[in-house]
Amino acid sequence: QRRISGDCAAAVRSMLTQETNTARNRPGRKASMATSSGSSATTIAAAAKVIAFGDFGYYWIADRQARSFQRLNELYAATGQVGFRATQRVDGKLTLGEAVKVLQMKA
Repeated sequence: QRRISGDCAAAVRSMLTQETNTARNRPGRKASMATSSGSSATTIAAAAKVIAFGDFGYYWIADRQARSFQRLNELYAATGQVGFRATQRVDGKLTLGEAVKVLQMKA
């Protein structure tokens, strides 16, 4: 699933519908992809990196630290409940740079 801003998704849809030979008509290509949008996604602006396409199977996520759990007795003592807080440190790296390409807008 790809995360893009709403205006970026509209621009991509516009490009696909304007072409006479859309991606839907090309063998082996898909015009619609699983995407999500939200306020944290980059919007279209000069020199902005707006979309990353590719094989994200080469993006590895690794544990950097063991999970730690903390019991929170005092915070919930008045209501007779017990709370827990868990933390874990992770890291990620693209192992094959050619696997993912980023679309960067013109400055």
